[in-house]
Amino acid sequence: MTPKQDKQVLSLADQQMFITSRDIQNQMKRKGAEISERTVRRRLNEAGAKFSPPMSKPLLTEGHQMNRLKWAEAHMATNWDQVIFSDETTIRLNQVKRRVWNTPGKKKVFRTVKHPIKVNVWGCFSSKGFGHIKCFKENLDAKLMCEI
Repeated sequence: MTPKQDKQVLSLADQQMFITSRDIQNQMKRKGAEISERTVRRRLNEAGAKFSPPMSKPLLTEGHQMNRLKWAEAHMATNWDQVIFSDETTIRLNQVKRRVWNTPGKKKVFRTVKHPIKVNVWGCFSSKGFGHIKCFKENLDAKLMCEI
């Protein structure tokens, strides 16, 4: 490969989110460069790129972070033995695990669909131990929380 082709391979990996070494090989072939998938992977690895899951980006803004800090400071004297903590989480079904070429200094962020097939799980705990776990399919609202 020429230095120009090396740059093209790196550029393709940087610009396209879920591009694979085969995709890069095919795009380079359309430009007249016959290179193997293995050569594409070797060049990307030599440039420090890793084929890994994309970075997930938290949705907290600076304002959210400040509000959380204020709340924590305001509750430092709370008797936590009188508190029950609860939380829910979502288990997404049939989620495809995707991988991307991340080059040094550049992390790709994957944006997901808003309403995938899912199961919700709610649980609680306190200083006395764990509570029950509840599985449900609907969105958690005030009415469902009271039922739980």
